[in-house]
Amino acid sequence: MSQTYQTVLLVDHVTDAIDCIFDTFDQADLPPVKFSTAFSFEYALRLLDEREFSLLIVGVGESLSCLQLSELVIKHAPHPVIAVLTEGNGEQVFQALRAGACDVFVGGELFDERPAFIQSVCKHLTQAGLIETNQLYRKQLEHSLSELRADQQAARQIQQNMLPEREFDAGAVQARFLLIPSLYLSGDFVDVVRLDENRVMFYLADVSGHGASSALVTVLLKNMTNRLHRNFKRGSSFDVLSPIDTLVRINTELLETDLGKHLSIFMGLYDQKDSTLTYAVGGHHPMPILSDSQGCRFLEGRGMPVGLLPEPIYEQRSISLSDPFTLTIFSDGILEVMHEEGMQAKENRLLEAVVATKEADPEQVKEYLLPSIIDDIPDDIAIMTISRL
Repeated sequence: MSQTYQTVLLVDHVTDAIDCIFDTFDQADLPPVKFSTAFSFEYALRLLDEREFSLLIVGVGESLSCLQLSELVIKHAPHPVIAVLTEGNGEQVFQALRAGACDVFVGGELFDERPAFIQSVCKHLTQAGLIETNQLYRKQLEHSLSELRADQQAARQIQQNMLPEREFDAGAVQARFLLIPSLYLSGDFVDVVRLDENRVMFYLADVSGHGASSALVTVLLKNMTNRLHRNFKRGSSFDVLSPIDTLVRINTELLETDLGKHLSIFMGLYDQKDSTLTYAVGGHHPMPILSDSQGCRFLEGRGMPVGLLPEPIYEQRSISLSDPFTLTIFSDGILEVMHEEGMQAKENRLLEAVVATKEADPEQVKEYLLPSIIDDIPDDIAIMTISRL
């Protein structure tokens, strides 16, 4: 294994310091150090531009001023600097300290002060070692964060590509949605799939937790529903025509992944031929709001979350719809940021928002409920509308 050395730059004609250091390091059991020398201020600046040193020992006198010492200190920061004065009195020592030197010695007295000088060198090399270790950790952390950022950007792009168009014409119905993630990636997910010229399957899902692990489940969910759609197109399975059968399939496959994740979901199937909505609920709350010629009301239904139990209980319902209608679906993240107290007051506010925004636009619904900019929300928020106008 290669030996790790600290580096010391000796600046200007600090011959007494050089002799003292070399002599002491040869005789004492001190950490390994490599020395470099710069016999001018300009050359020292160039060396500091090219590489880092653990410690600077700078000779201050006729050829190098305290002002130049200050420049070297700034250039070398945050590493320590020891000043060695050619001649010294109290005022010169004070000026060197004001220039930023961590310690000050007088060249002609170095051999007399050898123990104190070497102690200072060792102390500041130790300090420099801590600085270098922290810098190494910081670089490693920045590299890890950069890789994580790149991974999350890739994951976000994948997740965005899986979503339908924000304004999607599925033939039988029109779909719009709004997703506001609490983190970079979202655990909320929506999808709309046109099965044939009359039937459209759609859902809004809310995966437990936040961040990458929850976003990964949305990828699995999209893959499962895509597979059911492909099976339907080739006639090998018709589970996608039954929301409850679809939930059972998702529940089974999610448990098999052993990710420890579950989700709430509203799964709907609209059939234009007979104007019916068939739906199943997997732990979803609040229930969707149906707006039609009869007014606005929450749909009824209940069911267990998906991915928790091997034999969950779901129920499937069918209702007739008359044109025009709009179905507005929320994830429960909206409830956490609403200011009303109590669930009944919040549900009443949701009904009020749907009545007030008649154009089936999730952005308008959000603005009505939460007109201010949302920062640091505790949970993802999803709003989707399915309408036939």
